[in-house]
Amino acid sequence: MSRSLFEERLEVAEERLRRLYMEREEGGLPEGAADPAAESHIWPGDQQLALRKTEGDRLAHLVGEFRLSEREADLLVTCLLPELKPVCGAAFQFLSGLPTSRPSVSVALSVQRIPIPDAVADGLLRQGSPLFDAGLVTCQNSEASFPERVLDVPDRVLDFLAGREQCGAANRWLHLLPPHPDDADPQHAKGLDTAVAADPYPARYLRQGIHGEALPASRAALAATGLVPLLLDPDALTAGGVPPQQLAAEAVLDARLLGAAVLLPLAAPAASEPEQADLLRHLVTQLADAPVPLLLYGSEAWAAYGWDTPRPVETDLRAADARRPGDQLGAAASVSVERIHRAAALHATTPAVRTVREAARQRAAGELGGLARHIVPEVGWPDLVLPAEVRARLDMLVARVRHRETVFGSWGLRRGGGRGRGTAALFAGESGTGKTMAAEAVARELDLDLYVISLPSIVSKYIGETEKNLERVFSAAEMLDAVVLFDEADSMFSKRGEVKSSNDRHANMQSGYLLQRLEAFNGLAVLTTNLRSNIDAAFTRRFDEVVHFESPGPDVRARLWRSLLGTSVPEDVCLENLAESYDLAGGSIRACVESAAFAAAAAERPLCRADLLRGVETEYGKLGRFFAPAT
Repeated sequence: MSRSLFEERLEVAEERLRRLYMEREEGGLPEGAADPAAESHIWPGDQQLALRKTEGDRLAHLVGEFRLSEREADLLVTCLLPELKPVCGAAFQFLSGLPTSRPSVSVALSVQRIPIPDAVADGLLRQGSPLFDAGLVTCQNSEASFPERVLDVPDRVLDFLAGREQCGAANRWLHLLPPHPDDADPQHAKGLDTAVAADPYPARYLRQGIHGEALPASRAALAATGLVPLLLDPDALTAGGVPPQQLAAEAVLDARLLGAAVLLPLAAPAASEPEQADLLRHLVTQLADAPVPLLLYGSEAWAAYGWDTPRPVETDLRAADARRPGDQLGAAASVSVERIHRAAALHATTPAVRTVREAARQRAAGELGGLARHIVPEVGWPDLVLPAEVRARLDMLVARVRHRETVFGSWGLRRGGGRGRGTAALFAGESGTGKTMAAEAVARELDLDLYVISLPSIVSKYIGETEKNLERVFSAAEMLDAVVLFDEADSMFSKRGEVKSSNDRHANMQSGYLLQRLEAFNGLAVLTTNLRSNIDAAFTRRFDEVVHFESPGPDVRARLWRSLLGTSVPEDVCLENLAESYDLAGGSIRACVESAAFAAAAAERPLCRADLLRGVETEYGKLGRFFAPAT
């Protein structure tokens, strides 16, 4: 079995070191011994190009990848002698006179019969040389004079030349992705293979969705170009406290050794801690200038990161149906989804779509936890007592949500202006007219959860914080495919006024952001207001449905009384007369019934007309109105 080039050069270097040791210790070589420095059959100049192209030979790969000369390759092998041959370490220590088994510059040059002036002239073993720039050789005491500098070779280089494929033990954040059977699907490449082969060094940004398209596409594209994927774990980057320059240098060294492209997942801006975001930004800047292919990926458009780094080539890999509610990845959900797909890729598996969606929704629900109140809808259509025209508008609202994929997908209707496929509705009317109950009934009819937004928890006195909170709400709601209810939204969606102070400017900026985000929303958003006149006309024009909840007339009030009392209607009560005599909204009628029911239960007797009248009197008192008993 033929030996590798590394094994041959290692043997030659060891023999040269032995002879140098004997020269220094005994005063010369044994009689008749040949001088290995005169050997020329190992590095014949006319075969140098062939050596660089030798497939499977690791030292030949280093010579070609890092553009090493024969001398530089031999010096690298010489520096590795104490790692592989312990006796060589003792020889180096004797020859240098230094308390270390590593070779000094003067000894390494002497082993290879290179005079120090020639090394200085040729830039050997100095900063700026290929060995040092690539990190193949390091210096332990760079402050020392050139001949006395002690040389070392990183473990990663030794691992590679010794035939160990794994990344360096210290690089716990670097992972070589194993092959995956699904990579045979050419659709995964999405044209990336051609782009990477044509120009491998420009950084590329891949935008993915809930299906995690980036890693399969990258693996397939790189396999087609003869490269392997080297994945960086962002969760482990900040744990070690290593500066980005060192992180980038280690990643680039591994990539060049393995013939790999670097893959780096980016967390959504809203999900990144400032320290992590800053580290990633510096790391991307360093990697973008390195001679290795760089594939970044995330769930946001590149512009959303707001970095001043060189703009990469951007490719959207999301599936055609990625804009459906329930497939939208907000900041928190995108982190969970990326981690699941990354863990699966490291084990050469594919996660179930159901598992990914459930994890994303749980994360999104947690994101909404402090900003909204979760309601599992219990009110249905039979519980609503509404005029026919109001019910018709609610039916149309449900139809808009149910058939949006048909209209905007199959039929190809385009809204334009960056508008999403969502639906926005305004429920306007006096307090107690059934706006919130109607929203709950719509959510139940659509089999969706309802989240009531707590405005005090969203609005912040700090500039930009309100917008960030709203983005969290909208993104999480899209992921959950839930109904978002902005109850009493006058304060946030009120008319924009003339700018007379910084507060006015801040309020107008919030309104402008809300207007844009509401248009881009892909779910169902319902806003309720007691005073429609307070809502900015720019918002009103963009609502898909505006439903007016007016105070009920006598007929509707009678139906409300009958619906709420059920089988407990007292025999001495005429509900039509009660409805005619007392002008109350649905919420107030409910409060009357509850007050009367509790009074009857406390007296341990059936409900009677007097209980209902006392309930009406109580509600009139709350409303500041004069109560006159009906005859």
